This record gives sequence, C-alpha cells and structure tokens, in this order.
Amino acid sequence: MGLFNKILGNIKLKILNSYFGYTVSSAPFDGEFWDHDVARATIDAIATRAAMGNMRHVIMENGQVKETVYDSPLAKMINERPNDVMSGFEFKYRMFANLETKTTAIAYIDWQVVDGNVIPVGIYPVDYANYQFRQVIGGGWAIEYNDFEGNTGYLRLQDCIIMRKFYNNHQASGDGNAPIYKALDMSKASDEGFIEALQVSNKVRGIIKQKKSMLDPEDVKESQNNFADRFKSAAQNGGIVAVDSMEDFKELNVNAYSANAVQQKQIESRIRSFLRTSESIVNSDYTEQQGIAWAQSVIEPLWEIFAQAVTCCGFTPQERDKGNKMIMSGGRLMGASLSTCVQVLNATKDTGELTTNERREILGYPPVDGGDVRQVSLNYVSADSQKEYQLGKNKDKNKEDDSDGKGKSDGKADDK
Repeated sequence: MGLFNKILGNIKLKILNSYFGYTVSSAPFDGEFWDHDVARATIDAIATRAAMGNMRHVIMENGQVKETVYDSPLAKMINERPNDVMSGFEFKYRMFANLETKTTAIAYIDWQVVDGNVIPVGIYPVDYANYQFRQVIGGGWAIEYNDFEGNTGYLRLQDCIIMRKFYNNHQASGDGNAPIYKALDMSKASDEGFIEALQVSNKVRGIIKQKKSMLDPEDVKESQNNFADRFKSAAQNGGIVAVDSMEDFKELNVNAYSANAVQQKQIESRIRSFLRTSESIVNSDYTEQQGIAWAQSVIEPLWEIFAQAVTCCGFTPQERDKGNKMIMSGGRLMGASLSTCVQVLNATKDTGELTTNERREILGYPPVDGGDVRQVSLNYVSADSQKEYQLGKNKDKNKEDDSDGKGKSDGKADDK
C-alpha cells in the first residue's frame, strides 16, 4: 500500500457483497496520460495554480458568510500539514493532479478523539490502481481498493474526500481519459518512429560493394569488417577513408519519417484542449484576459469541487445544517497587470471589502500585525439616512432629546 500502509492498512471492516453493476467500479487507469510530456506539462500548470488556493471554514446564514472560523483544524491541516510527509501545497497539488490523470481523486481523513473532541489527525491521498464501492455489515459504505503493489484495502466512504470529473457513466468514479488516448498514440508513434530512424542513421553509414565476383560469404564478412575498421580509424584520424579499386562505397542516407510540425502541433493542441488549457497558459506567456478566463473556467470549478468534497466529508449532516462549510479561494488577481491591481485597490480603498493584509497580498507584500481588520470610511452613510445627514436633521433631533432629558443612558435628566 506504499508509504501510508501503516495508517490505511489498520482499517478493518466487515464487507457484504459488492454493490451490483460495473458503474460502481472505477474507470481503468494505466498511467499513460501522465507519462506524456505535453499532458504532464498541462496538468502541472493546472495543479500548480489550483494548489495555490486556500481552504477556509465558514459558517453561512441566509446564503451569506456569518462567521469565518480561523482556528479550524481541518482547514489548517489542508493548507499547512495534512500528514507527516506532505506540505499543504503538495497535498493539494497531488489531489488536483490525480483528478486530471485518473478523473477521480481520493483522500482519507483519519479522525481521532482528543480531549473529548473528534478532530482530524491526518489526511492521506489514496494511490489506487482500481476500486469499488462495498456495503458494510451494520450499515454504511466502504471503498475496496487495490494499490499498484497488488494489496487490497478498505476505507469508510464517509471518511473519504472524493473528487470526480467527467462524471457521467460511472457512479463510483469519473469516466477516465480514454477519448484522448488516440491522440496520445499518434504522438507516441511519431516520436518512436523519429527515434528509430535516428538510431539507424547513426549506426548504418553506407553500403560497400565488392567488385570481385563469386566471393565466399566469409570473404565478404572479412572485407566488411576490414572496411569498418578503416572507417572508424578515419573518423578518429582526419576523416578520410581509403578504398582500393575493387571496392565501391555508397553513403546511405536514412530519412526520419514522422509527423510534420503542423501535424504534431495539432496533436498537442488536441491534448491541451482536452484539458481546457491553452499553450500560452502552459508557457506562462498569456495575456491578462486569457489568464482570468482560464481561472474562471478551469481553476475556480476545481476549487468548488474540492471545497464541496471536504464539506461533505468533514462535517456531519447536523453541522452542515447549521451552516458549516468549506470554501476555497485565493489569488484571483495573480497574474493581473499592475495597473489592474491598482485600479482594484483604488476602487475598494474606502468601502471595506478588503483588509489591509488582503490589499498587501494583491501587491505581493507580506502580511502585517493587525492587518486582518476590515476598515471603512466614515464618509459613507445609509442611503435611507442620506437626506437627514445632509440637512443636519439628526443633529437637531439629538438637541431636542437632550433638552427633554431623554438623551441620558439612565433616562434621568441632570439636576442643575
């Protein structure tokens, strides 16, 4: 079971027969997609950017954020140190990379009781070769999975973070990346054909023709070896090969046949389009508009998938009913031009949408103490009270209240 064998291998469950139907088994995965250079570079761009998002625990009320739980152990663990061998960034990167390569990413949360509270003590990505859903005796569901070493393990489904994409035919997993394998095969065949041609052209230099008739095969082989030695010696000493009048050497040119530049570019474009990421994004030479569009269409949906998966696994139904949920966000303006950042800062400087540290983060500066407090300008009032504020009616009313002795907190007027 790999590195986390000690943790995941200790889980013992009594399993019933599997849930009938192929759709509760995972889609096949062989690692071919991740092993392709263009696919890996594109997935790396997606996973790197998505892993920069921060997980936050919030409490919602009437569709709005009522409270942010800054000391949430689950959010802190995901963002900083989910287990003993991974940082928060590495864990998030691995989850998003697994989602792109396998179309299903799974992580197990290890819950323990500490001081009477149930808290997470570790989160571990599950490296599976295949898996299926199984019923547990006594109620509930489990994941029965096989790792790449042939071991079988069981995990409680309620303790697993599961993310899926291309989620249509299979119930247990995404449908896999099979539609892009033809493009991968074409790219692989082109590369292998070019390599083989280069190997032949580097090894076979030419053809030597003996003008002597009726040579014995052994004499032909001896003559060939003799010429090869002369050819090798010439390569090391001046580059000139001497031949006698009975030998005729003809240089052999082997052309490497493979997909031309246009065809190869089309194949690579199909792979990137399958991952909904352009070449400019992968090469980090995209425009501001391209970056924002890519973030909205690719990265933000991944954050939503991850946040909902953690919410379902990290909170009980009762906790979710009380508004507890996870959200993931961060760095939407990363990659934006400096002028755009300045425009955003100027537009929000008096309204309190951004804290001091959030404003510093946009500019790439580190946070400061006390910078997480929202500040607003006192030059703004409620629209309903705007007329009273401008005409000073509220001030006159306060004077009248004071003269009547109603302006005191204890309801009594001063004795004079």
